[in-house]
Amino acid sequence: MLIGALFAMVSCRKDPLPPSPEDPEVFAACVIPGTPATLDIATFNVEGFPKNGHISVVALSSLLKAMDVDVIALQEVASEADFNRMITLMPGWTGEFYDIDNDQWNLAYIFKKSETEVVANSDQLLFTDDARAFPRPPFEIFIRHKPLNLEVCLINLHLKCCGGEDNEKRRREASVKLKDYLDQSRYDDHVVVLGDFNDEITGTSSSENPFLNFIQDPEDYTFADMEIARGSALWWSYPDYPSHIDHILLTGGLVPLVDTTLVIKASPCYPEYNTNLSDHRPVVVRLRR
Repeated sequence: MLIGALFAMVSCRKDPLPPSPEDPEVFAACVIPGTPATLDIATFNVEGFPKNGHISVVALSSLLKAMDVDVIALQEVASEADFNRMITLMPGWTGEFYDIDNDQWNLAYIFKKSETEVVANSDQLLFTDDARAFPRPPFEIFIRHKPLNLEVCLINLHLKCCGGEDNEKRRREASVKLKDYLDQSRYDDHVVVLGDFNDEITGTSSSENPFLNFIQDPEDYTFADMEIARGSALWWSYPDYPSHIDHILLTGGLVPLVDTTLVIKASPCYPEYNTNLSDHRPVVVRLRR
């Protein structure tokens, strides 16, 4: 009888259900949300969104609402329709989608309406005739952050992926051309270049660091996430490799405003993170006057 009772108890026991992404608190313990007094900007490669259909739409909307930042730059948005569905699940936010006609490689922005406003007619694509250096033309847009009364130029970037000499050369060409553009056309603006740079920023030679031209001009440019890049791999933005390849580059006038930079590590709160969301993690910078 005792054996039978034990068998019944074991056979009826169920594994706990995974946390539902529809629960608004599912990510609460894994994020540091934005604040009304700061300009909080994030970049996130969402890996062919929606990676796993509608559940990815719900999960991403829940994560972004929990992060509660003012601006999110997204890379690899495969479906404009699902992007728009996600925005409907995020009251108080609005979106800007840019279709580059390249399957899953589209770029997009999400803005918190109470904190930001898009400057009219300020959006444009850059380097549209240079597919070698920029296979996905960068998406530029100007916003004004209402609490700080600060106008910022955002450039959403997704550079050529992968290793190999030619791919490294293409990223190096992109870095040179991007810096020339910023030096000549955006010198008087506050600029945030953010996205999937597809390379690390800690190398000390141009052969191993395509972005050394920015690092060698510290008066005008700073990678806000450099301390993360130099730190523990546990907090890097691309954990599967692991490497830190998602970056936020600031022009000099914004550097004194940096309060903190962080990577959102949400998988402990949501075990299906890699299945339903992405193989990347969001990177966030917080600016404060």
